[in-house]
Amino acid sequence: RQDELLRFFMRYPEYLVFQWNTTTYGILIKGEKAQMEELTERCLENIQKLCSAFEMEIDWYAAAGKPVERLSLLSECYNWVNHALSCRFLLPVQHILTEEEAARFLPGHEDGNLCELDIQKVDPDIIRGFLDQGQKDEIEEFVNGYVQSLKEPLKSKMFRDYVILNVRFTAIAYVNSLGTSQEEFLKTISGDQLQEIINGTEDIVVYIRTMLTRALEIRDRDNSNQTRKMMKKALDYIENNYYLDTISLNSAAKATNVSANYFSAIFSQEMQMTFTEYVTSKRMEKARKLLRQTEKTSGEIAQEVGYKDSHYFSFVFKKTQGCTPREYRNGKKTSL
Repeated sequence: RQDELLRFFMRYPEYLVFQWNTTTYGILIKGEKAQMEELTERCLENIQKLCSAFEMEIDWYAAAGKPVERLSLLSECYNWVNHALSCRFLLPVQHILTEEEAARFLPGHEDGNLCELDIQKVDPDIIRGFLDQGQKDEIEEFVNGYVQSLKEPLKSKMFRDYVILNVRFTAIAYVNSLGTSQEEFLKTISGDQLQEIINGTEDIVVYIRTMLTRALEIRDRDNSNQTRKMMKKALDYIENNYYLDTISLNSAAKATNVSANYFSAIFSQEMQMTFTEYVTSKRMEKARKLLRQTEKTSGEIAQEVGYKDSHYFSFVFKKTQGCTPREYRNGKKTSL
């Protein structure tokens, strides 16, 4: 589905696609003011069309920002999209996050009294979902939206105590699942701060933000360790298989026990080049060595480094090294 979406956006110059983070893409829409609504609707309709049929297999969300008329105002658009996207944890069954829905979680919107509270708004899965998939730069928007959705009921001390303990226990259970003890998790969080909130003298937003920040630090530390292990496996796999014409991103992802999309994003992020570029560089490194140290033909070298077609090998070599294999062997060893 991701590939189909990217192909759709690449057909239209109005859509500029970029990698927002490891799991998210951003789409910058450019056009006349009168076109914005139509271009945005077309964008969202195609996302929904391609993804909705696979809701049992994939989690997907899309959020649209407010159009701005100057490049200097793009940060405002970014801030709005960031707020809307963070609402996916508060509205998990709603895949298209609109301005109207997201506005419910901005300051100034009242949600009624305790008797009218929708209990699903304090479901621990909301916090757990954010801890699983949220990013550090989303914490403030998420917490503000979460508290805003409960604003009127939070005037009740009993309910306020319930909310902060719900967040606390969910965060502790989450870090426990990562192998971190409750003691280690809480050692940097002041116990006095919890008591102050329970007494109603401290901002609940600050406390929840502190809890989530600490939990995400532990998660990201754990992910970093896992990433290092994954990358070692990946680089070892490439080193041992780069010369096979069957090597692929999918086979490397399978060897490291992660999805192909996740593998591709992490590999590019860590290596500052794509999987294909890295495999090509390994093949060219070996090809240069064979050209210098052996009398093998270009066709033989092509086969040895993973190319069935010697002409294609020569094309790739010239494109990456700045000269043909023959020129390289004869002394023109300029590399790009």
